[in-house]
Amino acid sequence: MIIKQSDLDCLLELTRQAHPEECCGLIVGDGETVERLMPSANITTGDKTRSFELDPKVRFELIRESGERALMGFYHSHPNGSPFPSETDKSMVYEPELLWVITTLDKIKAFRFCEVNQDFEEIPIQVKL
Repeated sequence: MIIKQSDLDCLLELTRQAHPEECCGLIVGDGETVERLMPSANITTGDKTRSFELDPKVRFELIRESGERALMGFYHSHPNGSPFPSETDKSMVYEPELLWVITTLDKIKAFRFCEVNQDFEEIPIQVKL
């Protein structure tokens, strides 16, 4: 995944602003390059400090703007945890081709879901200035 430093900074700021709840949103791009982030309200009816649900309006907005093919993946935070997928995250994989980016208050990691292993695999983050 190739991402601008300003987008990484934005992810950390969104995580801090939402703390102690999880933040979430869409990652929009082409191929491996992130073009922009689309923040979403966390609309989960569960405990927002331990779970998230994207507002479907954000995804519909992306589809209207540039089509579904522009969706690279999702981001969400683990404000009081580690930047690695949880068992809950694993159970929420409905589109294994999409990236998952997980943030904490000071770390960011990216993952792809491997259908063969039925688990996430970390992928490198390349920072573009």
